[in-house]
Amino acid sequence: MTNNFANPSYTITAGKTLSGVSPVDRKVRVVCGRVWLTIAGDDCDFWLTDDETVVIPANRMVVVESDQQASLIELQTVTSQVVTNQPEFLVANYLQKLSQKLTHVFA
Repeated sequence: MTNNFANPSYTITAGKTLSGVSPVDRKVRVVCGRVWLTIAGDDCDFWLTDDETVVIPANRMVVVESDQQASLIELQTVTSQVVTNQPEFLVANYLQKLSQKLTHVFA
């Protein structure tokens, strides 16, 4: 399914995907469940569970797949300037990417 992430939330059934391109930056938050998220052009993918977030950049293909149970995600429009100036976002993003690289190295 391809869309523009126009809805404020989506329920993705187990093993199914949601993909699309958002015209603006969006923060994705997992309300419940576990999802795998990949962003075209990024070096790593993300595994997100309850209450974890990641910002998807505008105009990039994004694929979100629910793991072994249905997952509910919420999307919120953000501005790039606000996101990049928040220390908690920078630290969370760095730790997520570091974790993914370490998993790849030790796999």
